[in-house]
Amino acid sequence: MVTFSQLKQVDLGSLDSAAGDFENLVRTWDLTQRMQNEVIGTVQQSGWHGDTAGLATAKLTWARDQIHAAFEEASAIAKTLRDAHHELTAAKTDLDTAVRDATTAGLTVDGEGAVHWPPPTTQEDKRDAEYAKSWQAKAETAAKAIGDALDRATEADQDASRALGDDTGSDGTAFNANPVGGIAEEEAKTATYIMSLGGQASDQQLKHLQDILDHHNQDPRFATAFYGGQDPADFMAKYGAMAQSGDYANSTARSAAIKGIQKDLGLTLATATDTKQPLHVSDDWETRFRAAGAKQIPVPPGADPAHSPYGYQIMSNLLRNGKYDAHFLNPIAEHVTQLTEENPGRWQAVAYKNSYPFDELKFIGQVDKDGHVQGLNPLSGILDAFGHSPEAATKFFHDPTTTYNPDGTVKSTGGENNYVKLFTAGGDNSLLNDMSYPLRPMETKPDPANVLSLGHALEAAATGRAWDDTTGKYPPHTAEMNDVMSKVVDRFGTEDGPNMLRGGPLANLNGSIGNMAANHIGDIENALDGPGPNSGGPNARLSVNGVPGSLNHDNTAVLLSTVGRNTDAYATIATAQQAYQSAQIQQVMLHPELHPDMATAIENVTMPGGQVAGLITHAMSDEIQQNHAISDKAINDAIDSKKDIAKTVWDNSGGILVDKIPKAGSFINDQIGDIMTQVADSYHVDTTNQGRDEAHKTTGATVQGSQQAVVNAVEDAGRQAGLDQNRVDDLATRAKQTITQGWSAGHNLYDPTMASKVD
Repeated sequence: MVTFSQLKQVDLGSLDSAAGDFENLVRTWDLTQRMQNEVIGTVQQSGWHGDTAGLATAKLTWARDQIHAAFEEASAIAKTLRDAHHELTAAKTDLDTAVRDATTAGLTVDGEGAVHWPPPTTQEDKRDAEYAKSWQAKAETAAKAIGDALDRATEADQDASRALGDDTGSDGTAFNANPVGGIAEEEAKTATYIMSLGGQASDQQLKHLQDILDHHNQDPRFATAFYGGQDPADFMAKYGAMAQSGDYANSTARSAAIKGIQKDLGLTLATATDTKQPLHVSDDWETRFRAAGAKQIPVPPGADPAHSPYGYQIMSNLLRNGKYDAHFLNPIAEHVTQLTEENPGRWQAVAYKNSYPFDELKFIGQVDKDGHVQGLNPLSGILDAFGHSPEAATKFFHDPTTTYNPDGTVKSTGGENNYVKLFTAGGDNSLLNDMSYPLRPMETKPDPANVLSLGHALEAAATGRAWDDTTGKYPPHTAEMNDVMSKVVDRFGTEDGPNMLRGGPLANLNGSIGNMAANHIGDIENALDGPGPNSGGPNARLSVNGVPGSLNHDNTAVLLSTVGRNTDAYATIATAQQAYQSAQIQQVMLHPELHPDMATAIENVTMPGGQVAGLITHAMSDEIQQNHAISDKAINDAIDSKKDIAKTVWDNSGGILVDKIPKAGSFINDQIGDIMTQVADSYHVDTTNQGRDEAHKTTGATVQGSQQAVVNAVEDAGRQAGLDQNRVDDLATRAKQTITQGWSAGHNLYDPTMASKVD
């Protein structure tokens, strides 16, 4: 155990120097090559033959191998020393920070690391029962920070000691040709050992495993050594036994550790399979992973494989954590999809084998709001993985497909990609059907939870950002992302698509489709501005983020008519449309040199925006008329909750435009909060009656709100641009007239014929 005084006073300079010396030694090493070229090569080319020559060559070759082993050992020692220096330096910094924070808080830390607080000096403090409690809380926080630093130093010291021992080996007559490599590799060795214990690992060992994984899950050296050093099938069996032991444990600590281990194993797997990193597992390992995934793994050890879960089911929850490389995730997704297509009941059939208590394997499922466990279908976890892995998701729903043999090896490539259509099919053979514990078929097919995961995957694929990333910036759209969006529009703007969304088995997609439409609002408006050459693509009238998409006019209108009935999607698209329109108006008004006829330019911006607003508001008014359960408050609360969506759309469209207009940047950024409030307020509804009056008032209120929003946008931008007020007023009037025309056009798009497609 590293003590407080040891860590406080240690001089790590000599450790740094030792690490540097070994690194320089390895960096300039040429003895192996020189031995081969200058000694062995010379002897072999000398013409010396016979038994003695052969013996000499063998001894020289042994010497060369020893020199190479010395290089490997020196390399490993260099890594270990550098790792130790890094960790101990970080621990010392943590300790210094903890002591400084304690002192700043009025505490004192003695030479042994004990924390003290000042005794009360006044009679009031002496009588105050809370005095000691408040200081004790501060002291406990400081003591924990100090203890954490000492624990980190102790772990680094012990790991370095073990690693150096493994690196040098126990043979005193030869160098170690296969050293561990460093602290990361040593920790991987320890983690692998604990994993090998499966359900027999103690609570303390599980906590240690959790700590190791939590510390190293983003370290490619550790992750590659940990996963790459284990056969995938063996790992699945060990993890399955370990996880099952936590499902029914009486120990709260054990169950918590298993839960943490599950998350960290997923994050570590994502790191180990990231081909963008110099170190990652091999293609052969990934092929063996797929082979193991398609097999039934005995859990617990000794169980009949025929009545045990598939490897993919065991790994499903791990895949819910981490951002995965398409090189690893997509072959798995395609393999599981094809296995499910071949036998839709594959993942559920195991549950009905009464000779095995399959419902005890709770670790492969997810607990729902009612406490039931569901998620036997591994596609559930895979879709969650796509939701956090946008690049992989886009490729999965866009790129040509690969067909796999049952064992996970490649059968053929270059197939047509119809995964959007395939995953959104309903019925008994839906890819998203599942089971629930206690064991029973899901009443809704497909499983609503899996539909939600599908929505997240499609959202990531079409927007380029993880569905639950609320801070990252959306990347510019690519042709591949636009293709996914177009497939979604066509799927739900035709045939049974509307019915599937509106109260149908895919209703849980509405929220994600609303987010996708908001992200592609420029493409949506360009589509409604058509049909014709200006409906999207390179001839699009309105600017977008990245490559312009080409969405079908009629299918886009039907889709908006459908999702506009959903409160959440309606609010998202409404705020996005208004924010995007404000951005476009700002661009026109603040860059008059690009728009000689500003009145026409304003019309071009506000007309398609009005169409979107008119269409979705008509859809929502119909929903209010037909479903009186939707209240003003529900709609208005949804609108208010989407202010962040409006800001995101602004960053995605207006922010890009502002970058092209330097003089506008500071003004618009200062006004963004007010603009977003105007956006939300313009769609608030105020109804007092039921039925038709509600629908009429909803439409009237939002028409007036949109009119005022465009007037405000024109007035604000006109003042910033320094335009004549009379001209600004004229442009504002024109914008108000055009938005009303757009509203009427959008309202007409939602005609009885189209409504019947949705109903």
